[in-house]
Amino acid sequence: MEMFELNPVEIKVKEELPRIRKEMNKIEKLAESFSRFGQLQPIIINRNYELIAGGRRLAACMISGRKAKCIFADTLDPLTMREMELEENLQRENLTPAEEVLAIDEIHRIKQQIHGVPKSYPGQKGGWRVEDTAELIGRTQPSITDDLALAEFIKLFPALSDAKTKSEIRKAAKGLTKVSQRIDAIKDYEEILGKDASKFDVTQNDAREHMLTIPDKSIDLLFTDPPWGIDIDKNAIGVGGRTGEFTTTGIKYSDSKTEAMEIYSILGKEAIRFCRENAHAYVFVAPEHFNLIREIWISFGWFVSPRPIIWIKGTTGQNNAPYAWPSPGYESIMFARRQESRLVIEGKVDWIQALPVPPSERLHPAEKPISLIKDLMLRTSMPSHKMYDPFMGSGASVEVALEMKMFPIACDNDIASYSATIQRIVEWERRKK
Repeated sequence: MEMFELNPVEIKVKEELPRIRKEMNKIEKLAESFSRFGQLQPIIINRNYELIAGGRRLAACMISGRKAKCIFADTLDPLTMREMELEENLQRENLTPAEEVLAIDEIHRIKQQIHGVPKSYPGQKGGWRVEDTAELIGRTQPSITDDLALAEFIKLFPALSDAKTKSEIRKAAKGLTKVSQRIDAIKDYEEILGKDASKFDVTQNDAREHMLTIPDKSIDLLFTDPPWGIDIDKNAIGVGGRTGEFTTTGIKYSDSKTEAMEIYSILGKEAIRFCRENAHAYVFVAPEHFNLIREIWISFGWFVSPRPIIWIKGTTGQNNAPYAWPSPGYESIMFARRQESRLVIEGKVDWIQALPVPPSERLHPAEKPISLIKDLMLRTSMPSHKMYDPFMGSGASVEVALEMKMFPIACDNDIASYSATIQRIVEWERRKK
């Protein structure tokens, strides 16, 4: 390719680029660099002297009063053209996080195509390294390594391109990786569990359909945590405040009030059919809906405690408006029973204190701690009892039922939740052995 010099005013810019004004500080530094080292990269123009790439370099030449080194776009091979475009784009500040890490990944790979891949054995020189990309862009080697890893996640999960920050990409990728790991765990399901698989019945299914398959008067304990109907999916469990798109667990779900009330109604109606005459039920509900749901269940024939059982989480709580309201530090559990039911452990108070599952350890956004579930089940249940959870989430209730030698039947409509439950059961079996 042939490089030549032009007076920068001869180069036509069809539209003024707003980024040049925003980056005037950097352009002045670039002009200073031209004075010391010369213009290392040419400006790319077409045969009509119209700017194709190199707006920052053109601006630097203008303010430093020097001629611009140029080349015609049609003299460049596609790989070199793309290399120069990427190098210029990476100097801008208006790239989204996803665009930036993908551009870094692409320029790194192009440089390796041109200069070769570093050899893996000690003492061998040559090839384009991560350190070279870091030096090219003016960043540290660890930050480039991290960006290359994020680029791989975005290529695997394109939805991450909408993330607003790299931190958001990182957290969401962690959740999506968990989903992949859980799906892999399903492959080991039969091999590891073997004949123990007859101890439980766990499926991926819509609760409203699955409840219809449960035989009449077959369940001793209903233990479940349905969607609450408080839009928690939109404002409480998201990465970067955008739950509808990303979660740290890789699981997301709908939580509208209309759908939730329909679910609680169907659940109460079906449960009176499939629960035994001496059965109990623990149903997690939003405090603001407790009285409404209680009345619905009473109308179907359930005896429901007028007060919820309170799970006290601790001294902190999640709050989207801390300037206006106290942070909630507890959850409500509706306790219902059939007419012939009797508690296994009598005299227990109607509150339980148990620390929530740490966010880094959760398999599901609304996961309940094992200690809480076990405390509740011990009050009402015995070995050989059948426990049913049509909204099993990550299967914490299934694990406790297995531990107590009960027979759990459970389902969840979400494949990620189902696979999380399978992963939990597999790991529980491994711990036993």
